[in-house]
Amino acid sequence: MNPNHMKSVFLGGAALAVLAVGGAGPVSARDTAAAEQPDSAALEYVIPGTSARTKAMLVTSSVSSVTGDEVSIPSANINNMLYGRIPGLVVSQTNGEPGYDAATLSIRGVATYNNSSLPVYVDGFQTNMAYFQFLSPAEIDRIEVLKDAAALAPFGMRGANGVIWVTTKRGRIGRPRVTVNVRGGVQQPMNLQNPLRTGDYTRLYNEALSNDNGNVWTPYYTADQVARLPDVDWYREVTKKATPYTDADVSVSGGDKTVRYFVLFGYMGQRGIYDTPTNDTLANAGIDRYNIRTNLDMNLFGFLEAKVDVGGRIEDRRYPNRAAGDLWNDLAKYPGSVYPVRNPDGTWTGTPIYNFNPLASIKALGRNSTHDRTLQANFQLKERLDFLVEGLYLSEAMSLSSWTRDGASNTRNYSRWLDGVQQTTDNDTPYTRGEDSGQNQWTWQHYNATVGYDGTFGRHVVSASAGILYNIYKTDFSQNGAAGKMVEYRHMTVNGAVNYAYDDRYVATFSFAADGSDNYRPGNRWGFYPSLGLGWIVSRERFLRDSRMVDLLKLRASVGKNGWDPMGEMRYLWEGYYTGRGGLNTGNSEHTWHGGTALSYLPNPDVFAEKSLKYDAGIDLRLWNRLSLNVDLFLEKRSGIVTQDWMIPGASGVDNPPYRNIGRMTNKGFEVQLSWADRIGDFNYALTGMASYNSNKVDYMAEVVTVPTAARTGRRLDALFGYVADGFYDWDDFDVGGELREGLPKPTFGAVQPGDIKYKNLNGDTVIDENDQTAIGDSYLPKLQYSFSLAASYKGFDLFALFQGAAGRDVNLLDAPLQNVAFRDNGNVYGIAEGRWAYYPEQGIDTRATATYPRLSLQDNSNNYRNSTLWKRSGDFLKLRNVELGYTFAQPSLSKAGISKIRIYLSGVNLLTVSRLMRDYDIDPEILSGHPALKSYNLGLTVTF
Repeated sequence: MNPNHMKSVFLGGAALAVLAVGGAGPVSARDTAAAEQPDSAALEYVIPGTSARTKAMLVTSSVSSVTGDEVSIPSANINNMLYGRIPGLVVSQTNGEPGYDAATLSIRGVATYNNSSLPVYVDGFQTNMAYFQFLSPAEIDRIEVLKDAAALAPFGMRGANGVIWVTTKRGRIGRPRVTVNVRGGVQQPMNLQNPLRTGDYTRLYNEALSNDNGNVWTPYYTADQVARLPDVDWYREVTKKATPYTDADVSVSGGDKTVRYFVLFGYMGQRGIYDTPTNDTLANAGIDRYNIRTNLDMNLFGFLEAKVDVGGRIEDRRYPNRAAGDLWNDLAKYPGSVYPVRNPDGTWTGTPIYNFNPLASIKALGRNSTHDRTLQANFQLKERLDFLVEGLYLSEAMSLSSWTRDGASNTRNYSRWLDGVQQTTDNDTPYTRGEDSGQNQWTWQHYNATVGYDGTFGRHVVSASAGILYNIYKTDFSQNGAAGKMVEYRHMTVNGAVNYAYDDRYVATFSFAADGSDNYRPGNRWGFYPSLGLGWIVSRERFLRDSRMVDLLKLRASVGKNGWDPMGEMRYLWEGYYTGRGGLNTGNSEHTWHGGTALSYLPNPDVFAEKSLKYDAGIDLRLWNRLSLNVDLFLEKRSGIVTQDWMIPGASGVDNPPYRNIGRMTNKGFEVQLSWADRIGDFNYALTGMASYNSNKVDYMAEVVTVPTAARTGRRLDALFGYVADGFYDWDDFDVGGELREGLPKPTFGAVQPGDIKYKNLNGDTVIDENDQTAIGDSYLPKLQYSFSLAASYKGFDLFALFQGAAGRDVNLLDAPLQNVAFRDNGNVYGIAEGRWAYYPEQGIDTRATATYPRLSLQDNSNNYRNSTLWKRSGDFLKLRNVELGYTFAQPSLSKAGISKIRIYLSGVNLLTVSRLMRDYDIDPEILSGHPALKSYNLGLTVTF
């Protein structure tokens, strides 16, 4: 089996069991695990954010991790590689465009209705999520997800949402080791929409027109007209069946006791799925990425160590001049009957209503590009002061991270013709260098100093550290040579940790941070964030020490306080913001206008960072050196969420109230990970399953509601609100004049007629209005995420498969209106509209008893297209995220050529989706509209010298 797929099982954040069931040699899984167990037990773990350390098996916090080798699949960014890999990490991809397709990440769901982003640290220093997303997996040693208060306290007011902690690979003592990875394949859209073809479109168009004409059958299209209309499938015209993907990297590592090194060069190329001209491939979407890294570890003297790390990359993105969102809206909207792709003379078609011919948008409008440069440079020193006190040390570090983006455009245009008549004022123009899109940039500067101590006194082991960290974050933007908008943030932390262990049985970890941010007024900038973690290694007790069944039983618990200080535009809430408002004229015949200013909202000098109180309890169990189980229960109480206080009455004279720390939320749930690994002769296998569940609730958010049913307080964050559909109006609901009968509540959204949606009158008055809304569904974020995987090997062959799914999520079809609202803005019609309410008995049409969709209309029917239970669908899904089949050639046959290993493999990504949305509507449950996610088929080769 590929050792990357089943190398270690991380339970509760520590390498508690190494189940190396792969590899050569006729040993059993029990023998293998037993042989490696001493190394696992002694493995050192450095508490993230500090220099304190402990044995990995003694970690008291909730941390889960995965190696870079384990997540390496054909994907342009790291985020998309993390599906189903780490319990508690919620991964959600909402865009499939190359270069912009990174999934969003959250840890244990969401516990704030403000900014819920995750801080990312690479090699000990905070950087932007974008820097992390495009690291090469070949340069990553480990990705850790920090989840509970014990793990997050050192991060102070950056820790409440969780933290992603990344370490890159380093050199080891030994001869130079060269590894070459090459992978290539093709990518395809996971799904493309299937609008109705011309015959069905025109049939439903006639029906919609008749509905708008008083339910009198008045068709627009005749059979002869339909036969002469074009029938274009714009999705298939614009996209290719397959497009190439390539990545490759070369790394060299090694060293001696004085200097150790790791060097990597990497490349990734992803082409877009648009059918652009073969002589203008740059007009297609796509990204080329070049990674470079050098990590050096040096023992300069007996007491002095140094680390120098430099990691950087270049990213070149390209995309058509027609923005991806607009292009995919055109594909969804344009009926296939409006015009052919080209006129008979080869000119492009188009009309004022359907102005952008979708194929011409990628072939004749030009292209845009961006050029990104990213760099992180770290320098660290460590002085061992054993000559003063054994175990005492100092360390100093500094880091500079920077990112710069330049953009350019090359535009052109084309004339639109139809039936020999030019339809718009656009004309054919050649490529013209457009205005540069400007320069964006950000920089991080980090400085820190730490003092630490490690000591052992018989069975007592103590490790402690304290440090001070100072960082400056700057962002800037400029356009066409004009000065940009420089924004600077400053942040200081004093933190530390003390870890105590007795006899490898009882463990206590106290960690803290005193944290300050310039987002708040002087005197209110600092907060204190302590935590305590406790652990009991029950399997080390005398009554279990010699057990042949229980290899490990560990109980742990933690409690602590974290904070959250989102960096954003609304930062100086204690000073207030001003905006232009009103003004006056002065002078007599020639007036001079003087614009006025007003407070956007009242300032609040008492604003501070959000606070989070976290509780966690966990158990880690390993039986028979085969079965591993990890369970975590967690509860978080978030308070002080910055909220505009709309509870201040308008009669007070305040029309835009201040922001205050009054919001509160609760988030709770559990995580389970179960693994079984064994070996039967030459056959190795491992089965792993994990599940993460969380449920949040808004406890208070200062909302003003007129009826209790509309309140979001007390409900899940981002719950779907709307009306409760109660079938469709029928003829019996109207009098002879077409008015609703007496006693029926009247909708306030415009006139209704038979076939329109009928809503429940929840507040019992005489009308249907916003006061009849209520919670009708769950959030788009899942309550439950789960995955299960199989890793197996037989002699040189290996197989890996990973399934990942989500449950407890709802989606609103109206979030993809062009696909689900028939004829919207002169738009297309999809299969969902075949379930429409219709009654034309003379035409043989009567769907009243089976209708699942309101009557069709060419007008803006605002009654029917409001959030309601009619449009709610389950967003649950199960996806086959990755399958890989490989063969590793035996080492003896390669050693004469200086090769230690060759592995060749086939892999597939996103090969299967099981979902009602996909089955019924061709909609990806994660990406409801826009550029689809991609599936891929790849061939790879790894050679190690």
